[in-house]
Amino acid sequence: MRVLVIDDAVETLVSLERSLRQIMPDAAVILWNPERQGRPHADFDWPAYDALLLSETPYPGEDALVWLGAFRDRPGFPPTIVLGENAGEDYAVRAIRAGAFDFLRKSELTPVKLAMVLKESQLEAKAARNETPRIVPDTIGEPIGGSVSIPGYRILRRIGEGGMSKVYLAERLYDEQQLVLKVLDPRIQRDPHWRARLEREYRIIQRIRNEHVAVVYDQGFDGEQTFIAMEYFAGGDLQHRIQRGMTSMAALKTLVQIAKALDAVHTADVVHRDLKPQNIMFRANNRLAILDFGLAREMAATSTLTQKGVVMATPLYMSPEQCMGRPHDPRGDLYSVGVILYEMLTGHHMYTGENATQLAYQHVHGAIPKLPPRLAGYQPLLERLVAKDPAHRFQSARELYNFIVH
Repeated sequence: MRVLVIDDAVETLVSLERSLRQIMPDAAVILWNPERQGRPHADFDWPAYDALLLSETPYPGEDALVWLGAFRDRPGFPPTIVLGENAGEDYAVRAIRAGAFDFLRKSELTPVKLAMVLKESQLEAKAARNETPRIVPDTIGEPIGGSVSIPGYRILRRIGEGGMSKVYLAERLYDEQQLVLKVLDPRIQRDPHWRARLEREYRIIQRIRNEHVAVVYDQGFDGEQTFIAMEYFAGGDLQHRIQRGMTSMAALKTLVQIAKALDAVHTADVVHRDLKPQNIMFRANNRLAILDFGLAREMAATSTLTQKGVVMATPLYMSPEQCMGRPHDPRGDLYSVGVILYEMLTGHHMYTGENATQLAYQHVHGAIPKLPPRLAGYQPLLERLVAKDPAHRFQSARELYNFIVH
């Protein structure tokens, strides 16, 4: 990997080189000080580098975003991580609009964080070139024996469990492709209500057919096992990324993808109704997709297949209207997105409580929490997403997307 570092401060260049050597000993690190070496010329060989670390002031009195605007459309221009210190979060928003991959504060930069961002930048670059990274077999999960048997598939391990189903990593026998089997829990196998829910989930996903929604390959509703076979997400879920720690720019870029995904879902006249980090997955190329449409509702449907008075969604992310048993339209999904945004930015849940009732009260009556001072620039965006009154939120996922990127 070849990393170009451009900064007007020699001490910063030396420090970054030291960090890069520590985390990537085999990488070629090229240092560039514009005061001494001049600005990159018109025919500069940008494709020679896999990543660019660019100071927010690459030259005294000049802005990195101006440089990005001048160079980003050059063929082969590398993913760019802007490094700053004094800029606020509004600068991070401007950076993403200018085409930066991420924005990191120098004082908060650690070798581990830098390695994580560089790795993710390469995944995005491969996705932009329509390259599919090699999927490494997942070794996380609970190995299982012969408790589940579905013709045509070899079960590798159980990787999750929900209210009505168990989720397994499996291998399709005829081509050895890894995929995920969502299998109806045997205890409710004969219950027509739950079978209908799984069948509806399959129908909804098949109808949307969008890159930001999980791909379904197969289904079985008539045999001994009721199941859906869908794609395997080698990149893991958003919950894992939140636990690992996300930069504000990474959170904003993820929000952009979620908005695009929800726009596709809502355009298909579907409301998800159970958005949470565990239901937002990443492919090996870092592209995001939404899954688990078990509680989704088609807007034209007259039946929701839910029992009256039973809270089905995850209380941490429920909209106020959902908590009060009122209709939950696309703006309710956007409320859940706002709760997820708060979690991505801070690493903490927006509201806490000892039970679902306390959480529901917070969603309906609790004050919208204030973000830490360093994240204050995101406060207006957060407040518009999680407004108690749906009329005061973004009215569509497309409106949210346009607000961020334009």
